[in-house]
Amino acid sequence: MTIEEYPKMIRGIDLLTGLITILVGAWILFSPVFVEETLVLVMAIGIFIIGLVRFGKGIVITELRKTSRAMKVVSGLGAVVLALLAILFSDLAIVFLLGLLTFAIMLMGLSRIVVGYGEESMPSWLKLTNIVGGGFVFLFGLIAAIFTDLGFFALRMVISGVFFVLGLVRIAAASKGELS
Repeated sequence: MTIEEYPKMIRGIDLLTGLITILVGAWILFSPVFVEETLVLVMAIGIFIIGLVRFGKGIVITELRKTSRAMKVVSGLGAVVLALLAILFSDLAIVFLLGLLTFAIMLMGLSRIVVGYGEESMPSWLKLTNIVGGGFVFLFGLIAAIFTDLGFFALRMVISGVFFVLGLVRIAAASKGELS
């Protein structure tokens, strides 16, 4: 799909979502008043928004292959459900909630990799962006899930990196008018 055919509303949503995602990443990293409960809530809200966009694009954009659409729908719905669980059951242990959210992060990274490999009509630069970005997101999510005792600042750095990468990939795709 060319930039002329790319729906302006979806492009605007992608750009806005990308910017919000990067701002959330910066807020996680640079806010001196962050405590673990706030980190979980901000992560959950960010993952919820990203999940809604992925789910919506998976349903609405028929130009994508069935595999890519299915992965977008599944990862978006999974991210939304896991984020809602973290928000609704905020009195559970922080480690458990972070585990839920890091699983959602890994699911989103895996989805980016599948879309990057599966879309033949996608330009090679965007395929590579999706694959590398998805790999980083999956890896950062895996690190945060495995090493829960990293230390709060290190965990904030890893999670912030996830949000930066997700936002940059979204903005890159939207700026060129590509459906990723």
